[in-house]
Amino acid sequence: MYPAEDVLQEVGRVTIAGSRLDVQMGMLWHHLDRMVPLEKSRRTPGWKQCERVRCLAAERLTGDMLEQVVAAVVAAEEARTRRNEIVHQDWLLRGHDAMRPVSELARITQEDLPAYLEEWERESRSSQDWQRVPSRSVDVVPAQTLDELREVERELASVTNLVSALTFRVASSRETGSPPGYIRAG
Repeated sequence: MYPAEDVLQEVGRVTIAGSRLDVQMGMLWHHLDRMVPLEKSRRTPGWKQCERVRCLAAERLTGDMLEQVVAAVVAAEEARTRRNEIVHQDWLLRGHDAMRPVSELARITQEDLPAYLEEWERESRSSQDWQRVPSRSVDVVPAQTLDELREVERELASVTNLVSALTFRVASSRETGSPPGYIRAG
């Protein structure tokens, strides 16, 4: 059984927004090190992207641009942590909302039972009683609210936009010297 459709949609948005952040962080890495193929930088796990961008920024950037890129990496790491808490948790529903009447089950023929059980397993159920088990715990805690899920998605989108803008600034600085900040050879 799954949470209500609006919750499922928001979890999907969080997942997609997290992927978009990875794509943009890969682009930034690629523009800090043109020897790294874009295909590699985009598909590398987010934590590794951040590690490489932080290292390359320290080697190749100065001043405000360095500070902005490092701040974006920190923001990306924080947003990814919140995303991972959502994506890698287990959702639990116990009690009355998780049940179906025994009389209903008794009417299902043996032949129809697999389809019935699959439908039940895939059902989206609205309930105030949804709980979760965080990915790094075995504790059962209250599930995030729809507003909390939206907040994480919006944070991911905001950081993605920041990284995208910085990618253009880094590329421009590298190629033209404007804005200042990229340490140019020679």
